Amino acid sequence: MGIKFTPQMTVPQFERLFPTDDACKLYLQKRRWPKKVCCARCGNEKVSPVSTMPFHWQCTECADKGGYRFSVLVGTIFENTNVPMKTWFKVIYLMLTSKKGISALQIHRMMGFGSYRTAWYLCHRVRAGLADPQFRKLMGIVEVDETYIGGKNKNRHWDKKQPGTIAGKVLVAGAVSRKGNVVARVHRKHRHQHSG
Repeated sequence: MGIKFTPQMTVPQFERLFPTDDACKLYLQKRRWPKKVCCARCGNEKVSPVSTMPFHWQCTECADKGGYRFSVLVGTIFENTNVPMKTWFKVIYLMLTSKKGISALQIHRMMGFGSYRTAWYLCHRVRAGLADPQFRKLMGIVEVDETYIGGKNKNRHWDKKQPGTIAGKVLVAGAVSRKGNVVARVHRKHRHQHSG
């Protein structure tokens, strides 16, 4: 049985998944509250949508405290931002898909921000969020890759040569943690041996 790898999302796939700010907010809502929206302050499920403001709810249990109105963004790195959600998501996408990391200056150039400070602010907030396990869980994005470790066939002694491009190599799968750590596992079952 083979290992199932999650391929990296392409730019067209990203654009289809998050075409608008509302699509980004809907994604957040479904990740944050998979079953039912509940109060971001007290956890109460008796909340009612605010008809004039999409992705906003009113908590009935917090009414004795003057009422509590909250949005899908409250308590996240996106709270109190004037930057469009699609822009936030694109920056996160660029940061998570860059194998060697990406600087705020690169983000500034790629996104065409008028100010470097905007790029720095977004990158700083995203990095802070990625250090928080709750935010990583909220985003639900994982990068997985694999490689085969072992010498080249042409460098082996004549009686150790094996047919095939990955013969005699060991499969190593890696998962990138959003803290920047890498977890790697060797899969012995996938070691290719030449029989005969």
